[in-house]
Amino acid sequence: MELLRLLLLFFHLAGFAAMVGGFFYQMRVKQPEIGGYMIGGAIGQAVTGAALIGVRYALDLPVNNPKMGLKLGLDLILLVLAVVGVRQRVKRPAVFYGVGALAMLTAAVAVFWK
Repeated sequence: MELLRLLLLFFHLAGFAAMVGGFFYQMRVKQPEIGGYMIGGAIGQAVTGAALIGVRYALDLPVNNPKMGLKLGLDLILLVLAVVGVRQRVKRPAVFYGVGALAMLTAAVAVFWK
């Protein structure tokens, strides 16, 4: 079960890397846009995050429910914004920067909220 937890954590971090890496990569172009990899990263973060909570409960490890609820909510908002950004071919910089800011906020919650 510990191996499952570590694998889920690895894929959770890989989803974060796809989100933030894609964000910084697109920032260097004149008109940044949200790519499908950002949707994949958002889906990966939401699914593996929920699975990590379940594994922590199964292992009788402590779970900070308000923190996890906030992170899951941010991940779902992030996913909706990413889908909206990909589906609308019109360049919307506010949606693009919103996705990047929410990805960073999600990481900040994970790191700074003990």
